[in-house]
Amino acid sequence: MAVPVTIPMATIGLEEATILAWRKAPGEEVSEGETLFEMETDKVVLEVPSPGAGVLLRVDVPQGPARVGQTVGWVGSPGEVAGEAVVPVAAPEAAVSRPGAGMPARSGVPSASPAARRRARELGIDLSGLPGSGPNGRITERDVEKAAQSRG
Repeated sequence: MAVPVTIPMATIGLEEATILAWRKAPGEEVSEGETLFEMETDKVVLEVPSPGAGVLLRVDVPQGPARVGQTVGWVGSPGEVAGEAVVPVAAPEAAVSRPGAGMPARSGVPSASPAARRRARELGIDLSGLPGSGPNGRITERDVEKAAQSRG
C-alpha cells in the first residue's frame, strides 16, 4: 500500500516549511529512513526521511512552501497507484540538487525564508522589490530588518 510522505512538525508551533530539493526522483528506489528531501523552517534545514521502503511513486510538491502535515509525495511498490488522484510529475533533470537552487518565486515575490516572510508581514514590508543577501538571492530576515530600518 502506498504511504504518503508528509511535512513533519519539526518544532512546536511550526505551521509551514519550504521544500528546498528532493534527493530522489519518482521511480527511484528508497529505503525506510533514507533521506527523501530537504526542507527549511525559519530556524533550520532538515533532511526528511522516507516513511517506508519501495520506490518514490510521485512528488506532489517539487519545491516551495508546504504546510505541516501536507502530503508532498508518495512511497510504495513499483507500479502502485498513489492516493486517489494520479497526477504524474515530471522527473527533474537531476535527482540531487543544491539546496535552494532554482527556488521558484511565489506570486511575483522573490524567494524568501519563512522567517523573512513572517517578519515582513509583521513590519508591513513588501518583499517584491527587496534584494536578497542569502544563497541564490534568497531574502533573509536580516534583509527585511534592514529594509525596515531604512524605511523608518
